[in-house]
Formats: sequence, C-alpha cells, structure tokens
Amino acid sequence: MRERRPSQTAAQVAVLRALADRGYTHVEGFADPVARNLLSGFWSGVLRVAERGFERLQPEVRDRIIDELDIVARRVRAIDSELERTVAEGVRQVVILGAGLDTRALRMSALAQADVFEVDHPASQEFKKRKASTLPVAAKSLRFVRNDFERDALAPAMSAAGFEPAQPSVWICEGVVMYLTDAALAETLRAVAALSAHGSTLLLHYHLPRGARRLMAWNRVITRGVGEPQIGLRTREQMSDAVEHAGFGVLRDLQIDAGHPNCRLLIATR
Repeated sequence: MRERRPSQTAAQVAVLRALADRGYTHVEGFADPVARNLLSGFWSGVLRVAERGFERLQPEVRDRIIDELDIVARRVRAIDSELERTVAEGVRQVVILGAGLDTRALRMSALAQADVFEVDHPASQEFKKRKASTLPVAAKSLRFVRNDFERDALAPAMSAAGFEPAQPSVWICEGVVMYLTDAALAETLRAVAALSAHGSTLLLHYHLPRGARRLMAWNRVITRGVGEPQIGLRTREQMSDAVEHAGFGVLRDLQIDAGHPNCRLLIATR
C-alpha cells in the first residue's frame, strides 16, 4: 500500500460488507451494521451510489451480481464461525492481522470476554481509530498495534500492547496474504508461531492463483490501480508448507464458496 494513505482495498471490502448488511446478499443471517460507520466520505458516496444502482437493476441481474460479491460475506461468516467456536472453548486473546476496517471487536457479542488486538499499517490504523473512537466496543477490550509487515518486528509491538504469549490465542489473517511478498509472509508466520502458546489457532484466508471468476479478475485490476496489487497468490501446497514450516499444524483447508474456488480458509493450530 502507499505510504501515509489508509488501505483502499480495506475500504472496498467494508463497502461490500455494508451492502450485504443492507440485504444485498444471499448469505443467510449476515450482519455487519458497523461497516458503513468506518467509511471515508468518498467511500460512503460509493456505497450510496451502489445502493441506488442495485435498486434500479432487474432482479435476475441483481442476483447475478450479488452472487459475485457474496464472496466477502461468505469469508466473513466462515471466519466468524471458527472464531466463535474458538472463544467458546476458552481462548481469550484474539489478534487480527492487517485489520483494516475489521468490525469484529465492535459487533461480536461472542468476544465479550476476549481481548482483541488489531495489527495494521500505521496509516490505516490511525484512520480506523478516528472512525471507531465513538463506537461501542463489544469485545472485553480493543487494542491497536502499529506494524508494517514488510518492515517491522511483530513481537515487540505485541508485547507493548499487553499481549500475553503464554496464553492461547486465535490469530485472524483475512485479506492479507495476497498482498505480502514471500519473505514478509514467512517472517509474519514465524513471528506469529513464536508468540502462540499451545492451543492457539490460526485462521488464514488466501487466494489460489487460478480459478477466479471474471469479477474477481477485475478486482485484481482494481487493487493494482489503487496501488495495492495482489502479489501473493499461492497454491494450497505453498500455503500449507509455509504454515507448517513456521511451526503450525494444518487442520483443515476449506473452499469458502463453491462459486469462487480460488478463495480458501486454512485452519491451523500450534
């Protein structure tokens, strides 16, 4: 991403979550009422234009477009489900890597007993903190950790934020892997593993190099246009090897949406 500018792909994803929250989704039960509150003026305008556009479309056309956009809602629901299961089992530390405009700490009552740490690039994090400053927090606590994955060491920043490596944690990595170089991915996974006590879980979303639908291909063009190209598309074997080399054991590697076979969720434990 570009220096001193919040992530624009994070804003795009938040717009899609806000649209899904307004009912433009086929994902049953999806809700993210907070997403629209985190948008800049520009992206709030994009959201309003998109909502008006959907209302003007013929139902069959709208349904086809929603089928494409639903990949974001489906990946959010898949990760939320695993997160709820993990905290129900007693994990009380949740770390969201490359948090962007994530809303879990602001909307998930299941996190009422969990400390949430949001790790992100300083420019994105400062914007998020300003937008979220007046919003209620559903988690026990929300702590912000400044970190550039391509440059900064993770452990000192986590320690300064009060993270306890001796306690089990769940790590969420959504919409991040595809923007990391191989070196940054390996170092991030190594650092996460070193900070993970026995019983910790890694929830890692990634994209395969092939199998994308046309809209997802256009999405890669758009991300390149805003200076955030997807440079880290990797095979299942490459992701499994990277995670296991860091010290995690892979439990499952799920296809999140049958219509988007390139979108995966890897679940691993320490």
